[in-house]
Amino acid sequence: MVNFESKDKNRAVFLLSVATSVVLMSLFLLGTLLANIYSGEASYTLVDVVMGCIFVFIITIIISLSLWPRVLDWLENREQVKKSEL
Repeated sequence: MVNFESKDKNRAVFLLSVATSVVLMSLFLLGTLLANIYSGEASYTLVDVVMGCIFVFIITIIISLSLWPRVLDWLENREQVKKSEL
């Protein structure tokens, strides 16, 4: 089921990394906005929120670009083992 060529694998890794980073950045943004809403005064300025979102996006892109290739290799190897057992 999961069998990538190198060009397709690179594209899949990039798209998965961006999607992961966007989701985690959205969670960060939601947390900061909720912290500002529920506290009596603004806990974070707009600059803090924007810079935090950029930082979270860059860090998660770096981490996910190193993790997703391993996950895809694991999925490919698992599929090959299942085929060899049959």
